[in-house]
Amino acid sequence: RSFEFTRLARGDQLYGYSAVGGAEAEVRINDTANCLNENNTNYLVLKNASGAPAGIANRGFMEGMVIKEGARYDFSVYARALDGYDGKVTVRLLAGDTVAAEGEIASITDSWQKYELTLTSSVSASQDVSAAVLIGNGSAAFDMISLFPEDTFNNRKNGLRADLCEALQELEPKFVRFPGGCVIEGYDADTEYSWKDSVGVGRDGEPLLWNGVYGDVAARKQGTNIWTDLGTTDDPWPGFMSYGLGFYEFFLLCEDLGASPVPVLKCGLACQMRGRGGVDMDSPEFARYVQDMLDLVEFCRGGADSKWGAVRASMGHPEKFDVKYICVGNENELEDYYVRYQAFRDAFDAAAAEQPELYDGIELIYSAGAADAIHGGNYIKSYEYAKEHISGDDALAFAGAIDQHYYNDPVWFLQNADYYDENNYTRDVASMTDTGYGGAIPVFLGEYAARSNTMKAALAEAAYMTGLERNGDIVRMAAYAPLFGNATASHWRPDLIWLNNSAVSPSVNYYVQKLFMNNTGSALVDSQLLFAGVEQKELKGRVGVGTWYTEASFDNVKVVDNKTGKTLISDDFTLPGFPIRWENANGGDFKIRNGKLVHVGTDMNYSDIGDAAYFGLDDDMADYTYTVEATKLDGEEGFLIPFAVQDKENNYFWNLGGWQNTVSCLQCVSDGIKTGQIIKTSRPFTAETSRTYNLKVVVSGTKIKCYVDDELYIDYDSAKPAEAEAYQVVSRGADGDLIVKLVNVTGSDRTFAMNLSGVTKNAAVSCSQLSAESEEDENILGQPEKCGVAEYDLTIPGGKFNYTVPKYSVTVLRFS
Repeated sequence: RSFEFTRLARGDQLYGYSAVGGAEAEVRINDTANCLNENNTNYLVLKNASGAPAGIANRGFMEGMVIKEGARYDFSVYARALDGYDGKVTVRLLAGDTVAAEGEIASITDSWQKYELTLTSSVSASQDVSAAVLIGNGSAAFDMISLFPEDTFNNRKNGLRADLCEALQELEPKFVRFPGGCVIEGYDADTEYSWKDSVGVGRDGEPLLWNGVYGDVAARKQGTNIWTDLGTTDDPWPGFMSYGLGFYEFFLLCEDLGASPVPVLKCGLACQMRGRGGVDMDSPEFARYVQDMLDLVEFCRGGADSKWGAVRASMGHPEKFDVKYICVGNENELEDYYVRYQAFRDAFDAAAAEQPELYDGIELIYSAGAADAIHGGNYIKSYEYAKEHISGDDALAFAGAIDQHYYNDPVWFLQNADYYDENNYTRDVASMTDTGYGGAIPVFLGEYAARSNTMKAALAEAAYMTGLERNGDIVRMAAYAPLFGNATASHWRPDLIWLNNSAVSPSVNYYVQKLFMNNTGSALVDSQLLFAGVEQKELKGRVGVGTWYTEASFDNVKVVDNKTGKTLISDDFTLPGFPIRWENANGGDFKIRNGKLVHVGTDMNYSDIGDAAYFGLDDDMADYTYTVEATKLDGEEGFLIPFAVQDKENNYFWNLGGWQNTVSCLQCVSDGIKTGQIIKTSRPFTAETSRTYNLKVVVSGTKIKCYVDDELYIDYDSAKPAEAEAYQVVSRGADGDLIVKLVNVTGSDRTFAMNLSGVTKNAAVSCSQLSAESEEDENILGQPEKCGVAEYDLTIPGGKFNYTVPKYSVTVLRFS
């Protein structure tokens, strides 16, 4: 609307516009002498010599505007007459060639003025809709051409789309994290999201007073964000930030939803996930980032007599915004982040000491990077740094929460539903890195998702959420991410709510979130789930060797029966050529050299299993001890030691020197999907070049033990009842209701024998249930929903009863 697009966009500054009626349309670029204001230096000049109304038309964002019969639309524009133009300005809402609505501005002056109209559409249309601004013969200048529906969420003028926010409101969110993740960091300062730009500041960084007010949208500097392809000059869906939706509007949204705002601020580092660095900590630029945090506190909580409190009040909100959390950085990690976080912490503490009432109750949130504890060292290092800087046991003085982000496959969430249980995730400062993860700082799970919008992913998330709820003492907040995805220009999948210009489609994952969020408890109730007749799978299969971008040799492979001591298979590689009884799983370069099996070179045929070779003919081989001598010759990592191999899509392997040669852990491949580091199996390990390691894997039933030079590294039981078929958590609502959540991830109905103490005879129970015919079912934008929530009431005889849930389902029972 403000003609500030660049050559990145299709049509450059006239992106979305087209001349109509023979008018000439020209954008005056960076005309600082005649522009609207210092942040809006481009404007449109129309010239018409046709003898009839002519001008310019805009099709709207993305796939175009949608209008409804009888709906009212607010039009506004800044206009200025040129060369003595004394004619009128005509505004039309068009559906193809049909005029759906029309209004007139009788005359305009030769200085910039804002003009407003209300248009009421006479038709409904979703294709070929445009808004046209027309003049008679002559010339005129225009800027900030804007058309908004009157029907917005909470009836806020020029507000947010009602259907999208209503879908959000139905979740009953307790908080909203904004404006998102990587967008806050940018590639650099030019592409970062600036909260101050989003409320309007001048080139000097001070609040911009324009037309007697602060924060006018027409005085906000437009930006280009990180999701824009900076290498293109013709992007049909460019990622620009008009800042029409800025921090002020986000705070209003939180207020309308009754949710706590959780703003994210740049910490002086550009997106580290894209290999970018940060500004020097001794520079004025870094000091500005720190000051931005302090000024945000004043913007939210300062009085109207303070500099930034006056901005908020001028924008129409004299009351304070109740901010409780501020995220310092997004997915940042390692020393570059830690020292910057500490600088923010120190500045915050100093300001709080001077103005305790202004800062009281606000907590800073610290980043753990972009991986979970099971996926490697940077996460662990973030906790090590935190532990070093915690005074005594006062973890909250260091950070009110630690922001964790991870996106994993569904099987990971099923296998790690106990991730935050006390036996995995320590609650005290002293041992917060002893097991490689955990800590005394409460968790803000700021982004997570199971990488799909299918029922399979949604069920995995539901299973995991039973663990989040069970561990509410440490997991303070959790946010599925991303929240919204525009199907016309998608940069990321999955998303919780899909949309285009005419429709909104909640995903299956959305309904899982809704079930949990609409049925939160205020206290956890002790509960147990006992499994009857669940068959535990004995580990069976071949063994093998492998590498990941590493050259290594292997020798003296032997598999011995644990019960009899008999050697089942062995190979010392004395014969030339690729040995018999070995399978080259994916074409890696394996050769016999000097009586050893060698993976030659540090290249590999990329796959989830690395370059692997499997040994043995019997897929039923079980209860065995596998030994092998392994020597790293060159390359980035260490060894992959497969066992219980059915095929390359179903196996376990011991990864020694994974994650840039830092970790020893188990991983599992099931139906072609590889887990990350299996919980409770990770420990530091670095494979040394030219050193020979004696490796041993003992497989017994469902149990696995792994040794390096006779030192026990892994003691793991693959039998996890929780993975088998069902998950549960029980809580007590603030209203006294007993709330039982049941998740069935299998393709069969499951019957639970319920024994609930305190439930009376003929108790009234409300049931909310999400189910699917197939785990591949998903809700597709523009199509009828396959999966939604059914609600009904039932009566049960008392505290003991059988209850059957359908296959692929999430069920919430509320006992009043």
